[in-house]
Amino acid sequence: MSRNDPRREAEEYLEQHNIRGLFKHLSTKLLFAKPEDPKMFLVEELRKVYDCQKDNQPIPSMFEDKDLVAMYGMFDVTGSGKISHQQVSQAMRNLGIDDYEAPSAEKVDLATFKAIAREELDKIALRMPPIE
Repeated sequence: MSRNDPRREAEEYLEQHNIRGLFKHLSTKLLFAKPEDPKMFLVEELRKVYDCQKDNQPIPSMFEDKDLVAMYGMFDVTGSGKISHQQVSQAMRNLGIDDYEAPSAEKVDLATFKAIAREELDKIALRMPPIE
């Protein structure tokens, strides 16, 4: 008689449905927004996640263009319109992207920074398994 390991089954379930990623996403959004009605906020977020899952799309990042512009501005303190790749790497870490490696030593303007940030954020975006 073969006995299933409940712990392994639970781990597989969590992995299969990306439950840890979902909870991390929901708790991050909740703590960032600090809504007046947290339960309704979570219901709305779950609807967004479901819609993205239904369309087989990643869940959009919580960072908007204005946030990326503000992040860039924190590193372009002299207003030169360019920041170093070392600064880009630090900005990526501030956005929760720990494995970004700068491809060159050239300075980066705002448009390039936003493109890099969007690409890197998409790599770490929450993806839920397709709805069957």
